[in-house]
Amino acid sequence: MITKIITYIRAVFIIGLLTGAVLLAVEVYFVVTNSNRPDFFPEGEPQDMSSGLFSAYIHEDNPDYNKMKAKGSVLCDFDLDGDLDLYYGYADSYYYENLGTEFRDMTTEYNIDNSGCRGVIAGDLDNNGYQDILKWRFMSETNPSHDCGDYEDEDECNDDPECDWSFNQCRFDGDPISLPHVMLLNDGNNLFLTHEFRPSIELPFLHSLGLIDADLDGDLDLLAIQEENDDQFILYLNEGIDNNGAPLFEQAYTYYRDYADISASRIIAIADYDNDGDQDVYVGRKYGYNWFFENQTLTGSSGNVVYNSNPEPFFIEKAVELGISDPDVDPIGSMGYGAAWGDYDNDQDLDLYLANWGVNRLYNNDDYDFTNVADVQNLESDTLSNGLSWGDYNNDGLLDIWTSNIRNPDDVFINLGNGEWDNTSSPQFLSATQDVISGDINGDGWLDVFGAGLKMTNGPPGAKFTSLLYKNVSEDSSYSGNHWLKLKLEGSKSNISNGGWSTQSNRSAIGARVVLHLADQDIMREIIGGKGHGNMEPLQLHFGMNTHLSAQGMTIYWPSRDPETNQRKVTYIDGPIDSDMTYYFVEDLGFVGRKGDLNNDEVVDVLDIIISVNFVLGGDSPEQEILWAGDMNFDSILNILDVVRLVNFILA
Repeated sequence: MITKIITYIRAVFIIGLLTGAVLLAVEVYFVVTNSNRPDFFPEGEPQDMSSGLFSAYIHEDNPDYNKMKAKGSVLCDFDLDGDLDLYYGYADSYYYENLGTEFRDMTTEYNIDNSGCRGVIAGDLDNNGYQDILKWRFMSETNPSHDCGDYEDEDECNDDPECDWSFNQCRFDGDPISLPHVMLLNDGNNLFLTHEFRPSIELPFLHSLGLIDADLDGDLDLLAIQEENDDQFILYLNEGIDNNGAPLFEQAYTYYRDYADISASRIIAIADYDNDGDQDVYVGRKYGYNWFFENQTLTGSSGNVVYNSNPEPFFIEKAVELGISDPDVDPIGSMGYGAAWGDYDNDQDLDLYLANWGVNRLYNNDDYDFTNVADVQNLESDTLSNGLSWGDYNNDGLLDIWTSNIRNPDDVFINLGNGEWDNTSSPQFLSATQDVISGDINGDGWLDVFGAGLKMTNGPPGAKFTSLLYKNVSEDSSYSGNHWLKLKLEGSKSNISNGGWSTQSNRSAIGARVVLHLADQDIMREIIGGKGHGNMEPLQLHFGMNTHLSAQGMTIYWPSRDPETNQRKVTYIDGPIDSDMTYYFVEDLGFVGRKGDLNNDEVVDVLDIIISVNFVLGGDSPEQEILWAGDMNFDSILNILDVVRLVNFILA
């Protein structure tokens, strides 16, 4: 009898420990690293300022908070050193180089365009191997007068639902400043060349841009969303390099509204919703119904598609047919301010979360049949949501949701599986957050978050902030045993040829899809070039692997064509593939090391220069992996130009 009691107590104790571990694993811990709030406002939780960014705490003694105001932001490895750099902007723009543990403002030192923007995305527009920056304006930016009450501009007025912005409330004194929409073409070694891609008078109401290889010819095209006018959805195809060395974009498709109302297009969300190999486009709108454009470049089912070189029409609008138009969130129509796709239930198709000024939606994709489940899964938020990010913040293999809110703390919903979510990890910082993006900024394998934000006017009591950088410290706080894997893909296309469905993908591999095969489930991610109204998730893919130490394999679905099957190119990599590693995979080549690391010792140094010089002087042909590592200008030749770039790369 005593033995049975002891056994029972022991069992209860073990169950208690396991339950505690499970509950502990639910918690996700973030620390804001650019607020230095205790310097000005001693009450509240102290923060550390270890990020290297400007302070985002709004206080009369802190002039830096204005430098942190942002509507657009992107995390991207611009210098190919293996970590994510940060570019963001609003009144001005800033380029922050990632030093591994902190950021450093290098805008002036690298002479990078610092003019303001309403949004920013990144991708390799010219297929030269380096990710470029593309940013845009809105209504030929003007200088407002100081007779604006409590608001500096229209966006800050919009943060307050009671504010009615008009020229009677705040008149403009200055003449319009014509600021074109520009590309910052990355030529490597921190050299960015500024080129105009459209004058602001051509797209005066440009509210969002996205990058997509719409026609699958191996280069990146542009999707433009205008807030006003009849032509609110426009596709520009990449037609090659002009005489100034910049990509040339030509308008190829425009969706004209055939009705007169006050509806406005606000946001964009790109993804291949039907798994046919080409990406489709969701447009969140205001005062009407949302749009969804199905790409007709490929038609048919996965593995049995037909390529249409000149589809007519290029897109078919199907939001109402699919049940994702969301016209009744508000009495006068949709109120979409943020949208993004993610496979939260790991069923190998992408689901859609829509952030509204009102209740939010989660449209579950079940064999292309969409059902809103936000109400039954307690994900409505019921606040002024302005953006969102999908990210596996606790590395348990399930995508979580972070929604950015105005005048209220953001909502973080941790996915527990089976339609259940935990929101006890939500931050308590008040910011007029415009959108959020998730990326591992310090290389520890845990997703951090950057929230682009403006100055909050009015709102509830409490300290106010602008853009915030949240460092994920869950591993230290919860003692989690969860593992992770990061993957950076590179397409093999090195030019812009416009020759139909290309057998090589665009260099950024935008449109590629990866399925990581674990012992008990498959996890899918897709490379997407822009979302919301001016922000973009990293091109690097992140997989939480729960307690798995390795994956059994990996399948990559490229946007390019397999010449043998005339179907989508598919690459399978057999496992085991170890966890807690960052991998680089080049189309038609395979796994590679870091760029510039010719001896594959995970360090780029003088030894790599010596190896490069020896190959150049000796005239020997190196193995493909070494050639790729030493080919710093991506021209498939190892010569003295690569040696010079490698030296500059190390010195930089």
